[in-house]
Amino acid sequence: MLAVLLTLEAARRVIGWFLPLLALITVLYYYFGYDLIDGGWRPPRVSARTAVETFYSSTTGMFGYLADVGARVITIYVLLGALLLSTGATDVFMKMATWIAGRTFGGPAKVCALSSAMFGTVTGSAVANVMATGSITIPTMKRLRYPPAFAGAVEAVASSAGQLTPPVMGAGAFIMAEFLNIPYTQIAVAAVGPAFLYYLAIWLGVDLYARRAGLQPTPKNEMPKPADFLAPDKAIPLFLPIATVVYFLFQGYTPSFAGAASIIVLILACAAVRPFGRATRGQGLKACWTGLARDVYEGMVEAGRALVMIAALLACAAIVVKVLTATGAGVKISNLLFSVSDQGLIVALLLAAVLSIVLGMDVPTTASYVLAAAVAAPSLVRLGLPELTAHLFVFYYAILSAITPPVCASVYAAAALAGANFWKVAGRALSLAGAVYVVPFLFVFRPGILAQGGTGQVILDVGVASAAVFAVSVGFSGYLRGTLSFIGRGLFLAAAALLFYAAPMADIIGGLALTGLIAWRFLRGERKTLSSG
Repeated sequence: MLAVLLTLEAARRVIGWFLPLLALITVLYYYFGYDLIDGGWRPPRVSARTAVETFYSSTTGMFGYLADVGARVITIYVLLGALLLSTGATDVFMKMATWIAGRTFGGPAKVCALSSAMFGTVTGSAVANVMATGSITIPTMKRLRYPPAFAGAVEAVASSAGQLTPPVMGAGAFIMAEFLNIPYTQIAVAAVGPAFLYYLAIWLGVDLYARRAGLQPTPKNEMPKPADFLAPDKAIPLFLPIATVVYFLFQGYTPSFAGAASIIVLILACAAVRPFGRATRGQGLKACWTGLARDVYEGMVEAGRALVMIAALLACAAIVVKVLTATGAGVKISNLLFSVSDQGLIVALLLAAVLSIVLGMDVPTTASYVLAAAVAAPSLVRLGLPELTAHLFVFYYAILSAITPPVCASVYAAAALAGANFWKVAGRALSLAGAVYVVPFLFVFRPGILAQGGTGQVILDVGVASAAVFAVSVGFSGYLRGTLSFIGRGLFLAAAALLFYAAPMADIIGGLALTGLIAWRFLRGERKTLSSG
């Protein structure tokens, strides 16, 4: 029992109070609940020996499958991400994103979104993403007189999708593969559509706000050249390891093997190309390899720090999940959610979304997903959703907890970097991310978004969903070739609602309505509102 208490204290020190307190409550419920509670929620009687064996000695407690996934898989990918960043990936991503989007409307904000998307392909931590890219993008936006709250909001919202972005998704995705007993690649492929729609929503939100506010693009003299990020010493150590991961995963090798092979390729590639890089040419092999050794050491230190937090949260989450399964409380909560299905699937989905977000308050996404998967996902499966769809649904909303007030870690980090009021950043983040919150409902009703069905179904569902995201973005931003009134916003949102259901007539009516609204806006011109006559 001392080991359990020490685990809770370790978790409190690295991730805060919420999850350790929840774990402590479940332990007390498991051990004392029989004597204190009557009725259906009364747990079975257990002895002190049984409790200790349950949490500490059994293969389903703190050292069960969550610890196993953490040791075998998550450790390797955390190390891979840290090594990529310590060897220069951040600089390559930033320059590539600036070259692509810097000269567009609101260029620096789009650079922020695009670089965060690229960064998210190699790391699964929202806060790490904020700190790595935000330390560059936020000062740039502020220097060009972008509102600090807007700068922080863009960074927070964009960075939170890193755990949803293949090929290296967040730790929760690897745990999901263990939950569902399916290959990780199946989850990664299914996540491509939701990740695309997430970043599309951010891009549209930024673009509409930038046009409305007249935000400046990146100055021409600050634009990078392709050689700045495509030079062999820059590109090879980044893209070759990522390609290695993708190749081995899709060849059927385990995620552990693919990640380990990628780490080896990364170090060998850096050792091979650094002596020929512009910054290191002429320094000699010894100096180049000494610098590489220093970068590898720094990456390992950062990975170690991240793994301390991950180990603590996985142990805490394992305690909670074990109590939920051993006492039957998880089944009871699932039955409670299932009972509301009499009010319709939408109501059950809304409750599951809220539960996933609440469980993610003040805890990392991995832990909130594990808890939501234990109590919310089973009820959605009983309502007829495929297991992968149900788990991606709760995983998606667990990710959104990082930007949903009142407790949102990504927003806190971005607000600190921007020097802005937390609540202003949170409010702007919700405005920018309005369309993001509807994406899970879209892939529930349009399975083609998750790459389920034929090619035609995938193209149709992603295309219609993109149109719905556009309509929601316009409705939330209140701008398209001029400011929209409340009636105008409502019409765009109504058109989006028609596009949610995978019904031919709804698609036709919604598509025609959206096309008509867009044509109206462009014919009316920049200075008119939709309801002005």
